[in-house]
Amino acid sequence: MLPILQIGPLALPAPALILLVGFWIGLDLAEKHAHHFGADPKAIYNLALVAMIAGLVGARFAYAAQSPGPFLENPLNLLTPRPQMLDSAGGTMIGLLAALVYGWLRKLPLWSTLDAATSLLSALAVTLGLVNFASGDAFGAPAQLPWAIQLWGEARHPSQVYETLAALLIAAIVWPGRPVAQHSRLRPGFRFWVFLALSAGARLFLETFRGDSTLVWNAFRQAQLIAWPVLAVSLWQIGRRLEPLPRPASPEEGAP
Repeated sequence: MLPILQIGPLALPAPALILLVGFWIGLDLAEKHAHHFGADPKAIYNLALVAMIAGLVGARFAYAAQSPGPFLENPLNLLTPRPQMLDSAGGTMIGLLAALVYGWLRKLPLWSTLDAATSLLSALAVTLGLVNFASGDAFGAPAQLPWAIQLWGEARHPSQVYETLAALLIAAIVWPGRPVAQHSRLRPGFRFWVFLALSAGARLFLETFRGDSTLVWNAFRQAQLIAWPVLAVSLWQIGRRLEPLPRPASPEEGAP
């Protein structure tokens, strides 16, 4: 684990740095891949920036709503650059909402935009595994295996490594140029829904190795309960998009 990166006199939070680098790489890929899906690279760039800024602000206010004490005592704590004072779930929801509103105001084509943005989402999924590995979050259940890692006083599944490898595999499957990402004859949105279906399936499988899962009714893992409907909707949407688009008529076919 590497929560702090010491560079001379500077002590930098490694998870935050990894997240910023991953976002930058993903945004660059999304811009480069936008033309594969008929999307505007500039629009993708602006959409991602709006989502990131809104997500960071939303994550801080969501955390403050749950733990208002420090912020009521000193409102300037809202401006402190401490990643521990961010609520990732709240920030993600607000960031997605801001992206949807921005896309609606700019009249961006929804499915083509999501297909182009999948490169960014894939990069962030890989990055999240590395972020968790650096911070020690999303740790694995105790295990006596040759590849187990020592964390929090026990040998555990390297669940962060599992998630990173799964995200890399999913990114390779939906990479532009692969059959799954060839949209010349498939309906827009196919790439995005394949990414979502594979991610939900990976979550169902990998959650069983986690040692910090939130349980519902002390019996069901919350992440898996969310992943099941996401997988179902994704497969339904994929099925709707498997029918190829009709080919445009050639000049010879259109001639009387």
